[in-house]
Parts: sequence; structure tokens; C-alpha cells
Amino acid sequence: MWMGTIGRRFAGMGAFALMLELASAARGAADEGAIDVREQLSAGTCTHVRIELKAEGLFQPGLPPDSTGAEAKLPRPLSLDVKSRLIFHERILDGRDGGRKSVRWVRQAASAINGDIRPTAGSLRKELSLLVAERPAGADSVTVVSPAGPVTRHELELVQGLADPLILADMLPGKAVSRGASWKLGRAAALSLSDYDQIKESSLAGTLEAADEGSARIRIAGKVEGTARGAAGAITCEGVATFDRRAGLVTSLKLNRSEKREPGPVEAGLDVKSVLTVVRRPSSMAPELADKALEGLPLDTSPERQLLQLISPETRYNLLHDRRWHTFWDDPRLVVLKRLEKGRVIAQCNLAKGPDAGKGKHQDLSQFRDDLKRSLGDRFVQFLGMGEVDGDPEGGFRYKVGVKGRQGDLGVLWDYYLIAGPDGDQLLATFTLAEKDAAEFGDQDLQLVGSLQWYPPPAAARTP
Repeated sequence: MWMGTIGRRFAGMGAFALMLELASAARGAADEGAIDVREQLSAGTCTHVRIELKAEGLFQPGLPPDSTGAEAKLPRPLSLDVKSRLIFHERILDGRDGGRKSVRWVRQAASAINGDIRPTAGSLRKELSLLVAERPAGADSVTVVSPAGPVTRHELELVQGLADPLILADMLPGKAVSRGASWKLGRAAALSLSDYDQIKESSLAGTLEAADEGSARIRIAGKVEGTARGAAGAITCEGVATFDRRAGLVTSLKLNRSEKREPGPVEAGLDVKSVLTVVRRPSSMAPELADKALEGLPLDTSPERQLLQLISPETRYNLLHDRRWHTFWDDPRLVVLKRLEKGRVIAQCNLAKGPDAGKGKHQDLSQFRDDLKRSLGDRFVQFLGMGEVDGDPEGGFRYKVGVKGRQGDLGVLWDYYLIAGPDGDQLLATFTLAEKDAAEFGDQDLQLVGSLQWYPPPAAARTP
């Protein structure tokens, strides 16, 4: 009996071995059908990239700064037509440990906005053509700076935004998959394809539709709900990406997008349809990105490098600010900045053009303080301090008056600056914030005002 038991055990082991062999063969067959669609860009990889956006639809303007009463109504929606193009050479500097860093030489970065609104056009200044782009390990977004100096907010929007090449790999599954397989796109891809900064929900998914020896075709489709600069919106996307299997990178993307976004604290509302197109090809290294051309240049993306430059509409002054300040309004008379923290406005800065005081002069300081107190009326509680403040030598005279007040039940702080240039130009800078936000706001007013420089007449561009 025991011999029979041993025989059955050996027979069972033989059957088990056969099952393992069959399972292994099945896995091998499955592996043969799987397609590896993972980007593995090493340092030194060079590409040529073109990113274009064409959009049309409706633009919902916000209220002008002086329309704050309860009876104020939003203006009617206006037709909108937007075209933007960014063309650059890119060289990967580092792709280790999950992070990526590159240098870029911009051939073209421009946009044109038309429709019922005032036509506008803009481009990147040529002296800022060299860019550094970095996506630290674990980060969902890419930071872009220029070693040559600060870019403006509009220039930043041209060179840092939709479908950044350092994010394109996040559209891929991250492993070999079979034809017909689908996967959900992660947070970084959803942010990059939507231009949102917060994601509430995303159903964006990729599907491997077809593949041959040279390329793979991936369908991208789904909906993203989230916020952009504090404004809630939803966008549906449908399109196709191509993965070059030999080069090991995403070489094209065409995405049809349909978005509705509510008016927000710093940007207008939108109801638009757009087409986002990316073409990316392996290329030789651009001479401007060679080691010799980069030697001695700062290639970091530190907070100091991330500062933005604001140039007044009449090019009379410029100043620097961090990326949490957003331009809400600008005309020759008034520039309004709003500071966003986690989608919430915590402070506003009004830069109002004052009367010419004459060469080397400024308004009488006693009169300045009296005018402030009178304009606040019963909102005034007390002065918190006053006096001259230091700053860039090219900024002329700066005088600050701090005021504590009340707006209904809300405690409010106002910081007023009288700024005068050597030729008699005057600027009144007013910072307004709730008293409860003072600690979070810190000394942002001093940093912004302290960086101000006046342009000598005739206007000349500031050397970064």
C-alpha cells in the first residue's frame, strides 16, 4: 500500500512539473505579444519639439477693478480665437532617480489672441532663448527658467505649460502591455494635458490600439475635473499619441479638447474647443546646447531663478515677483496683481500711476498720509508705522505707510507705498490683505517694491 502511495506521489509530481512547464510556455507566449512602450531617455538625448495650440470659443471677462458694488454684473461673453506655438531643441541633462532635467534652445515661442476682445500678440524675448526645464523626482509638474534672467508672466505661459516633453512619458503604462490593453493616466499627465493645477477627478486613460516593429499607436481619452488658478472647470480629451519603439520616446500627440471653466479670482471663464498638437523627433545636438555653450552658465531652477519680471504697460518701470502673484489687470493707468495660495486670493497689489512731481521731487509726505486716512473714512483704525524703505538703487524714493482698518467685521491691513523716480514719475503701490493672512503673506510687499527699477527716458529694456 505504501508503495502505491509513493507511486501516486511521484505521478502527482510529474503532473505538477508538466503544469509548470505549460504555464511557463504560456507566459512566454504572452510576453512575446506584449509591447514595451516605456520612455528611457538617457543624459545626452537630443530632440526637436513643436507644441501648438489652436482654440476658439467664448471668453467670460471678469469685473474691472473699480466694479466691486453689489449691483455690478459680469460683462457679456466674448468670442475668442487663440493660437500659440513653441518650437525648441532639447538636450536631456539628467534622467536618474525618477527626475528629469534638460536645457532647451527656443526657435519660436509666440501667441496671438483675437476675437471680440482686444487683439494681443506676444513672444519670448530673444535674449531669453536658452531655458532650463526640471522635473524633480516625485514632482507632478515641470519648472522652466532662463539662465539669462527673469521671464514675464506671459513669457512663462508660452514656455511652461501644456504637454511638456518631460511629462509625456506619464501617458504611457510604465510596463510592457498587449494590444488592446488600457491603463489610467496618472496625476502628472492629467495636469499637463488639462493645464489645471488641482485635480478633483480624472478618467483619462490610454489604450494601445496598434503596434508594429517601428511604432505604437495609443489612444488617449477621458475627462478631467479640477481647478486652474482657483477657477473650477472640466475638460474632455480625445486623441492619439505615437510612440517610436526604436527611439524609445513619444514622438507625436494630437488631442481634441473641450473645456468649460468658471470665471476665477485671477482669470476669465472659458467655453472653448481646442486642438493640442505635439511633434517630437530625435535630432542632433543644437550648437547652443553643447557643453562649450553652457560652460559657466547657472543651470539651476532655484527660487531666485523662478522670479518673474513685471514690465509696466508704458515701460516706465519694472519689478520682480514670485510665481504666486498673478496679473489680473493692466493698463497704462493701473496694474493689479493678486496673490494666490492654494487657489485662494490672500492679497491684492494695486500699482497706480501718480501725477508727475517734477525732477527729483515727490508728493509731500504729510499730505500723502492725510489723503490715505481721508480716503479710508470710517474703515481707518490706526497707523501701524511709516518711513522710507530700502530697495534697488534704480528704484528711487520709497516711502511706506502701514494701516490697520476694518471692512465690516473683517480686520484689514493696508500697506501703502509712495514711489518716486528721479525724473518725477510717481507710483502708488497699495497692498490689501485680511489681518488673518498677515503671517502667511510675510514681507511680500517689501520684496516686490524693493525690486522696482525705473526705466530712464526714453524707455529701454532692462538687462537681466
